[in-house]
Amino acid sequence: MRTTKLLLFIALASTFAVQAQTQSPETKSPKLKSNIRWNTYALKGPVKSVRTEAATYVLKEGQWVEGPRVVEMTVQFAENGNRTEVAFYREGKLARRIEDRYDEDGRQIEYLNYDGGGNMWLRGTLAYDENGKVIEEVTYNGDGSLRSKKSLKRNEQGQMLESAEYNPRGILMEKMSNTFADGALATTFRSLHYPDGSVLRTEATEMARKRVESINYNRDGSVQSKTIRVDREISEYAKDGSLLKTTTISTQGRLLDEVMVGPGGPTKREAQLPDQIDSHDNWTVQTKWHADANGSRPLKITYRTITYYQSFAF
Repeated sequence: MRTTKLLLFIALASTFAVQAQTQSPETKSPKLKSNIRWNTYALKGPVKSVRTEAATYVLKEGQWVEGPRVVEMTVQFAENGNRTEVAFYREGKLARRIEDRYDEDGRQIEYLNYDGGGNMWLRGTLAYDENGKVIEEVTYNGDGSLRSKKSLKRNEQGQMLESAEYNPRGILMEKMSNTFADGALATTFRSLHYPDGSVLRTEATEMARKRVESINYNRDGSVQSKTIRVDREISEYAKDGSLLKTTTISTQGRLLDEVMVGPGGPTKREAQLPDQIDSHDNWTVQTKWHADANGSRPLKITYRTITYYQSFAF
């Protein structure tokens, strides 16, 4: 679970970094760059839809065999590449669905979150300046009450310098600041906060070194854990500085290799390897393996059914 949250945090930070870097006057179609698109999912387009199903391996008569296959996620994309819907499933049952809406220029203006029963519990709206760049994002609870408000500051080139999100009581929830060198993004600093405003997590990114340092804090301000990512290698440390885990992320954003480290060295290892690749170089079958002192065995196999548009519309 901790690894999943870490990858999600990095993915979100990368999205902001790309947004800040690409939304310049020289960039073509900047209105589309800030939206969630198929390449956000490390997919190579033109993707129309993705359906992900998975099966856990079980031991049967001395052999590891696939268990029942259940759906985990479905995603839909418009022909211009924008995501229009994503649905998440738990044990094969719909748990959450997000609907994305756009204006006639292809800019995302609203997103709606629904639970498995179809009840809308979160709504977000985005506002743009005269140059088509996001300047404000406001979220609401399902009953229409204010949930949060985020404002963005930009330089003369339209690049994002700072964003800050506050709850209805005016307490800071999240803050992000960027610096630029020769027109390119140089550094990013992001902080997440507890409901009382104290720091929950910080993340510092150095683009030139491809280095990201993340620190989790307890409520009293003491360090809980620390993670350092350099390019595609992630190292996770305990509060005493001892190495807990190393992770390698593939060029497609997958969790490629993960090593759990104990006092005596590596204790177990997990890796996700693609078994099948389609003609667009997207994996369609992938197995997760586990290895320790007792040997190796398959843990889980994931299947992706991907449909494509015949040609790009942008």
